Amino acid sequence: MICEDCGKEARSGDAFCRQCGSKLSGGEGGAEAGAPPQGAAAGETAWSPPPQEGAVPPAPAVTPPPVFPPPRPRSVAAKTSGWAVASLVLGILSFLCLPFVAAIVAIIFGALARSDIKRSRGEVGGSGLAAAGIVLGVVNLSLLLIFVAGMVPWVVVNLGRTRTITRTVGLQGAQTVSATLEIDSGSLEVGSGASDMFEGTFTYNVKRWEPDIEYRVREDLGELSVKQGSEWWFPAFWFIHNDWDLRFTGGVPLDLAARMASAGGEFDLKDLSLRSFSVDSSSGDITADLSGDLPELRRVSARVSSGDVGLDLKGRYATYIQMDVESSSGEVDIDLAGEWESALGATISSSSGDVMLHLPSEVGVRVRVRTSSGDVNATGMTLDSGGEDGAVYVNGAFRQAAITLQIDVASSSGDVTLLSD
Repeated sequence: MICEDCGKEARSGDAFCRQCGSKLSGGEGGAEAGAPPQGAAAGETAWSPPPQEGAVPPAPAVTPPPVFPPPRPRSVAAKTSGWAVASLVLGILSFLCLPFVAAIVAIIFGALARSDIKRSRGEVGGSGLAAAGIVLGVVNLSLLLIFVAGMVPWVVVNLGRTRTITRTVGLQGAQTVSATLEIDSGSLEVGSGASDMFEGTFTYNVKRWEPDIEYRVREDLGELSVKQGSEWWFPAFWFIHNDWDLRFTGGVPLDLAARMASAGGEFDLKDLSLRSFSVDSSSGDITADLSGDLPELRRVSARVSSGDVGLDLKGRYATYIQMDVESSSGEVDIDLAGEWESALGATISSSSGDVMLHLPSEVGVRVRVRTSSGDVNATGMTLDSGGEDGAVYVNGAFRQAAITLQIDVASSSGDVTLLSD
């Protein structure tokens, strides 16, 4: 059977066309009008009745949009309390450079930080920093209290009233003098103008610090030893006094050596008959004026662990001089612009600090500079050669002058400045 409307072949028993839904002629007997066809094969599309005229087609099913759970609010990181940071910083500084005061402030700031953090209900953080600052402050104060508790008995036992004593030593027939000075803490001044061979004025307030002075003459040599009365292992606080003012006569050849643990030294030696000068200091600045007429000066030595070194050699020198200067941490300033009637051999070593040399122009000068980290600034000098052994600088008179100053400079960290007049 063929559909008259669309030409689709219908199956036996169909009352309506499966393609266009038109009523088939001759299909009434096989199926009731509006009834689904019978015997549809399995898997075929299910039959649906044709739409009636005037009937409203059913609305398509609407799938509701998926419902997602609301997003969780992001957690905002708590800001760190400024009081807590300040407490920790001050707690550290109390051990480095600000004991007592920084420790107290660190504890106060830490307490303010903890109170601020508690009131903020989680909006302010830094409780760990505040706790660390408080702990550092408390430990610093505890150590200071222990130190003070131990210091008071020591002061009672050892500290006395400030005393000033004067000692003199005669030449006793000696033709030359060798003097050794040993001071552990305080200040040392050495000069000329003594009416006798030696005069010393000592001001101190530690009972056991009365100086020990020994002098003896062997053949024509006088041996002088001036030594602090006892060793000192405490720092030199403001209430500790140990000041030496020593004078020598200028008429006797003198070999002078000074050893200082924690003391500064000023040496005015230009009016002495100096033959040699050496100084060894662990901590303290050293200045020495050797600018006089010193025809017998043969050796100058300075070794300083922590402190500046200043040497003034603007005098007249008639013999060969060997100079050795060693500085671990500090500035080195040496003025060699004197009258040189003989040569100089100098070795200057600086681990950390600048080196400045004032050089003469009338005699030949040759300076070899070796630096690990630092610049070389040369004024009035010419670069003569350079290599692995260092850069060599010479002045204008180097190859014409009969007298030459040979200087070797080694600097690990610091600038080297050469100034030729």
